[in-house]
Amino acid sequence: MSEDILKNQETSKQSVTPREHFMRYMRFLPWVTISVAICLLLAYIKIRYEVPIYEVKSKLLVTRNAPYASSGEKFDDIFGVQNQTRINDEIEVIRSRSMAARVIKSLGLQTNYINKGKIKSTHLQASDAPLIFEALHLDDSTSSYSFLINMSDTYYTIGELPQKYSYGQIVNKNGVGFRVIKNERGLRGFATNIFEVSWMPLEKAAASLAGSINVALATEGTNVIALSYRTDNISIGVAIINEYMAQYQGSTLEDKRETAESTLRFIDDQLRSVQKDLGGAEQNLQSYREQNQVFNPDLQGQMMFDEISESRKQLATQTFQLRVTDFLINYLSDQKNTFKKVSLSLGIEEPALLQLIGEFNRLQLERETALKTVPAGHPNIRNMESSIERIRADLVEALQNVKRTQTMSFNDLSAKSKEAESRITSIPLKERKGGEVERQQVILRELYQYLLQKKLETSIASASTISNIKVMESGMSNGVQVSPNKRSIYLIAIIIGIGLPGAIIFLIDYLNDKVKNRIDIQNLTDTPILGEIGHSAEGDTGALVVSSRGRSVVAEQFRIVRSNLNYILPGVEKPVIMVTSTYSGEGKSFVSTNIGGVLALSGKKTVILEFDIRKPKILKGLKINDKFKGITNFVIGANSMDEIVYPVPDRENLFIIPCGPIPPNPSEMLLSPRIAEMFAWLKQNFDAIIIDTAPVGLVSDAITLGQFADCAAYIVRHNYTNKKQILLLDDLYRSKKLPHLSVIINDIRFATGYGSYYAYSGYGYGHGYGYGYVHAYSSDYFDHEKPNGQKRRKKHRSPLRKLWDKIMK
Repeated sequence: MSEDILKNQETSKQSVTPREHFMRYMRFLPWVTISVAICLLLAYIKIRYEVPIYEVKSKLLVTRNAPYASSGEKFDDIFGVQNQTRINDEIEVIRSRSMAARVIKSLGLQTNYINKGKIKSTHLQASDAPLIFEALHLDDSTSSYSFLINMSDTYYTIGELPQKYSYGQIVNKNGVGFRVIKNERGLRGFATNIFEVSWMPLEKAAASLAGSINVALATEGTNVIALSYRTDNISIGVAIINEYMAQYQGSTLEDKRETAESTLRFIDDQLRSVQKDLGGAEQNLQSYREQNQVFNPDLQGQMMFDEISESRKQLATQTFQLRVTDFLINYLSDQKNTFKKVSLSLGIEEPALLQLIGEFNRLQLERETALKTVPAGHPNIRNMESSIERIRADLVEALQNVKRTQTMSFNDLSAKSKEAESRITSIPLKERKGGEVERQQVILRELYQYLLQKKLETSIASASTISNIKVMESGMSNGVQVSPNKRSIYLIAIIIGIGLPGAIIFLIDYLNDKVKNRIDIQNLTDTPILGEIGHSAEGDTGALVVSSRGRSVVAEQFRIVRSNLNYILPGVEKPVIMVTSTYSGEGKSFVSTNIGGVLALSGKKTVILEFDIRKPKILKGLKINDKFKGITNFVIGANSMDEIVYPVPDRENLFIIPCGPIPPNPSEMLLSPRIAEMFAWLKQNFDAIIIDTAPVGLVSDAITLGQFADCAAYIVRHNYTNKKQILLLDDLYRSKKLPHLSVIINDIRFATGYGSYYAYSGYGYGHGYGYGYVHAYSSDYFDHEKPNGQKRRKKHRSPLRKLWDKIMK
């Protein structure tokens, strides 16, 4: 029959259902509620006293327009300017520290004014502050400073110092010379009269602002850039965003105008040179005609002259290219032009040269921009100058390569021209020389007209230059704070309020290696569970809680154990039941006493043997203080069995055999042949025998006495026995060192709180009451006893409590 109980128990082995998990942790609901309430309170305090942050947004459009002349002409690429704006480059320009420095200098943001409130502070615009802070000199311009100014109507103090200063008085403090002027704004409307004035160097302020501004494409695939800035003062944020767009527009106009001016200077230099050459050619032509009286040649000569003219024209063009190339080489080699931009030569179509000059001009512009915020000796400036010098050398080398190519082309053209000249020997020398002078004059005149046209176009473009940056939406805020985000903070507070106690509960539960429920036992061993005993406070009867008229929960649980014993030992008329445990303190003496008491109530003549010779507790639990003779007296032959058996007062059919004097060698005493004689006599005179033995995890007494027992009850105490100790129980069960071994779970506490017991099982043999346990103390099936044994009055349950009990069921 014990095999049936084991099979039933194995069938009941299952994972805990979600509902059972929920009911298990439901007892922590008040703590979770308190935690959530505290977190929500902290969240409210954070929202209430944190400075609100708002977001200011704007949009601008970067158009694609050519700065000069018509598209497709090489003159448009004089300074490497591209017709199509690269939008990602423009975004990086806006994010740069140099752009932030322009905004800061324009708005005067190096000096900040803050009104210090009792709880939170307010950032003020300089125009809204009731004072003007004028810094007269700084000992160290690379360090920041701040002063806490406490204002009154006639004077002010600095920090906690009691010294008073008059408005307008020059003060020298901490290496800063300054004065404070009170304006007409007055002190009304401010939280307090305390104001913090701070200043930081331009480079540091620019780095801070550049890191705070957010620049991105408004929509992928467009040229619309979105700017946003978060601040606690909307008016300051609007001013910063609008100034960013204004400075960006101004920066693009400055670059275009500077490029146009550089182009005009180059054209003027070329015009002066060509004008001088043209004047000389015209004078030579006039003198030649006056002296030689040259007329138009005949048709044949005209054709030859046309051929030579074309060759000469190409030579003139090549000569012009060589001249421009020499000019650029001399220009780049001149130390006076070290940090000046250069232009491409007219007619040169070398892509590598165009790219180098464009990169050279870009680095020059970056250097000029950087010099506005950092000194000339700064490492960044030196790095730029090093890059400029390297590109300058590359440019000179490239120009020299171009010059060699042009020289070779010139030589080829010259050879062709000489060959044509050799075929015109028939033409009179005077006419030939006159044509040469005239053709030179025509070429120079065409070049001069071309340069005049380009100068006019560049001048018109420069005069009408507009920015390719268009403001679509100026800076504005919808007035809705982005930080602190109430919804997110409250949600996080709820999550923390639930998660923190949950994590603590889980950690405590995870680290607790005590037996908390029957599933812990079932997962570690196949030993059948005989019953489950609840917690009992000792009353007037001591450890014996069962009686003929008692209907307490614990008494009924012992009756269930009695019933289950019939299935553990079917057909055994006079059972010998041994009770043991792993260690002391798990309640085996209490269980032994009450199993004996419940068997005695069934009409069986029952005797309890106090075989825990080293630490006997049966008599003390029954509150019997007399010193009786016992087992040790019989073993040594001092007394007979009749002399050591004593009835338990006020308990019919229940007897006890005390331990007697504690011997020096308890283990050896149990090996005496007199022990077998004792059990033989007891079986003849009693219907049931209960053996209370020493803990099997400490000594071998229980193993020795196991030969006389029909079954063994192993006591596991709820929230006391270590789970690892169940491995010893499992070893005893598998090795069959004890007969018909089963488990009794003792001292189950039903009160809410950590360590309370959850059976997770149904009503039936080998399984205990299950859900009945949870509601045992609210059930009318049992008598409810106080610790002194008095019945407690049944309390009236409110409708809410009845609903709760119904949910728990």
